[in-house]
Amino acid sequence: MKRVLTILAVNLGLLLLAALAAELIFGSWLSSDPIHKLALARDTRHDVTAEGLYPGGTKFVYRRDHWGFRGPDFDPKTVEVVSLGGSTTNQLYLPEEATWQAVMASAFAASGRSLAIVNAGIDGQSTVGHLVAVESWLAHVPGLRPRLVLVYVGINDTFVGGNVIDQMKHSSRFKWLSQNSALLRLWQSALGAVKARKARLNHHAFDFAAASWTTEGASRPELDPDPAAYPGRLRLLAERIRALGAEPVFVTQARGDWRVRDGRGEGVAASHDVNGVLLNGVDHHRRLARINALTLEVCRETGTTCLDMAGEIGFQDGDFYDGAHNTPQGAERIGRYLFEKLRSHPALAR
Repeated sequence: MKRVLTILAVNLGLLLLAALAAELIFGSWLSSDPIHKLALARDTRHDVTAEGLYPGGTKFVYRRDHWGFRGPDFDPKTVEVVSLGGSTTNQLYLPEEATWQAVMASAFAASGRSLAIVNAGIDGQSTVGHLVAVESWLAHVPGLRPRLVLVYVGINDTFVGGNVIDQMKHSSRFKWLSQNSALLRLWQSALGAVKARKARLNHHAFDFAAASWTTEGASRPELDPDPAAYPGRLRLLAERIRALGAEPVFVTQARGDWRVRDGRGEGVAASHDVNGVLLNGVDHHRRLARINALTLEVCRETGTTCLDMAGEIGFQDGDFYDGAHNTPQGAERIGRYLFEKLRSHPALAR
């Protein structure tokens, strides 16, 4: 028995030493860079393949610059628009030139107005994460003074209930640990990936042409997460963006598993389990419509620019490759829409 305990003690000691070494090498305990304390990919590039996700999908290089933005290196002093959002902003499986940010920038250039737009999208982020991004990321990029911060918001917040553990409300001790510990950040990232997979927010090809559509939800509205805390997060986000010297622009979102045919709304009938609740396209639309309505309400209350893209764009077949993510065709539609809506924005006047 004593020998077994000795072996266990030695193995436990070795594990602790390995964990300590990992923290010293990969953690942020010794770094003075505030951005280093976030789980941001920086100065990275890797191959991504979109083959099979949508027609024409190919292999391309996905890259993040020194400051964590997707795409080529930008001098932060030249950036006029920061786009903030989750996976529908990041657009992991679209080449850089096909993202809606690139489409928007090209439209501005064609009109005679060059515009530097950076992509600050991070998969899985809701307004909870956007608050952290503005306070702990954007505010610490040297020379970054954007005119606009474009927040593409809604879908991820449909899965954030009133009892969500908001990172901005953690005790200072937990915040300190999460900002410095490499192992804790790895654990949080793994949890986020699991939650995204359960909510079907990860990327997968879906055959809309072969799908069955319905007007009936698979769940009851009373089982939807309570969005009561969402308007408060949105107001705080607008305040923090203005503290950067920029103007916030909130953009409502639409989903690919909902459509209107002959004046009748219908969703994909196939349902999936999200935290013990079956949801189909009708349920997702109901939840998102509620979030979008709250977004518009907060914009009216705070005098914030709000673009109701969900209510104004008529997405077409082929604009989405799954329930949430756009094909290059859909991104083209979004980029053109944003250009038309923002080309005369006072903040972009020179």
